[in-house]
Amino acid sequence: MNIRQAIIESFAKWLIGGAAFAALKRLVLDVAPDKQLTGAEKRDAVLSEFASLGYSLAGSLVNTGLELALVWAKQR
Repeated sequence: MNIRQAIIESFAKWLIGGAAFAALKRLVLDVAPDKQLTGAEKRDAVLSEFASLGYSLAGSLVNTGLELALVWAKQR
């Protein structure tokens, strides 16, 4: 993990919690390679799966967490 990922992860864990951020990272990494889905479809798939895992956060926090997970993944 590089320093950017560490900073993003620390902030996300503080904002939405470690377990929720770990779930979002995993979901983002799972759906990212699928070239047949558009960005919007990937986002919807991640959010749907996140909700089905039982996470309940305010919409703005979920969106922020998702964006942080995307930025984290791009730093790999």
